[in-house]
Amino acid sequence: MKKRKVIILGFGGTIAMVPDKEGVLKPAKNVEEIFAVVPSLKKMADVSFFYGLENRDSTNINPTHWAKLAWCVAGVHDKVDGIIITHGTDTMAYTASALSLALGRGLQIPIVFTGSQLPLVAHGTDAKFNLENSMNTVLTACERGIAEVMIVFGDRVLRANRSTKTSQSKFPAFDSPAFPHLAKIDALGIHFIADALKANKKSVLKVRADFQMGILSIDVIPGLEPRILLGVLKSGKCKGLLLKSPGAGNVPSEGEYSLLPVIHEAVDKLKIPVLVSTKFIDTNMRFDIYEPSKMALEAGAISTRDLTNVTAQVKFMWALAQGPKSFADLKKIINTDFVGEITV
Repeated sequence: MKKRKVIILGFGGTIAMVPDKEGVLKPAKNVEEIFAVVPSLKKMADVSFFYGLENRDSTNINPTHWAKLAWCVAGVHDKVDGIIITHGTDTMAYTASALSLALGRGLQIPIVFTGSQLPLVAHGTDAKFNLENSMNTVLTACERGIAEVMIVFGDRVLRANRSTKTSQSKFPAFDSPAFPHLAKIDALGIHFIADALKANKKSVLKVRADFQMGILSIDVIPGLEPRILLGVLKSGKCKGLLLKSPGAGNVPSEGEYSLLPVIHEAVDKLKIPVLVSTKFIDTNMRFDIYEPSKMALEAGAISTRDLTNVTAQVKFMWALAQGPKSFADLKKIINTDFVGEITV
């Protein structure tokens, strides 16, 4: 049987580091360096490796890199059966979520992001395990006609835009709190759920990789001073405000720390959209149960419903870049399910 063509895109991260002649860890420069450590990949597929895209700590990744990756993927999309992207763990969920939105439902092949907690050559490393599981996931997805952006880490296959990093040190470093795992990995193989997105052969890949800058993302903590937020909003540089609620969309609504005047000022006077998200999401998230959250919505804020904290940020930037004509248009984009990122 002819092997599937799979390209590994090196986008930095611990997982793509190999030792040089002096034993110093440096980014791998070709597929042979990876094969030397994980020879099984060569047996599994016809693998190529592109390392020149990005090789940097993931904390230094920004939206310009998201766009660069999206266009790179579009360039090889029709030439391969699947793509594996190696990435640092800190911002992997951001990049993966951004890529899923940028490519949309015109995607015809599976894309897997993976990384590791330890380098490929370290004793007890998870890198080999994650690379082999990523390859198996891509190959199984090809057989099933599944075409979406995923994160594979440990024995978990997650929808990228539903994922978040949950641990700095544990091998299962990612989870998707508001959506089932796309697949489970065990000794019998990769078992996808029925909700995994299938390729739509009638759709054409259209890259929409613009992301609006100037978004202020703030954790709503006790004692957050409204005047500080107002100072930034009035600077003329802020294009959107994302309030990360400590509860079900609640924001302070009483006394000198009330953020309701901030929302009114932003929406009514400065014409700056305000979104309210939460760190604690589940499949039944309601933002209108408690008075403080209901009052925020009545003041003009837009609920992100069960978007993860990560995807709320990314989708806000992406949605604004689509050029909505009004807050109503923006709300419609935020609450529309494009690639399985939100529950409708």
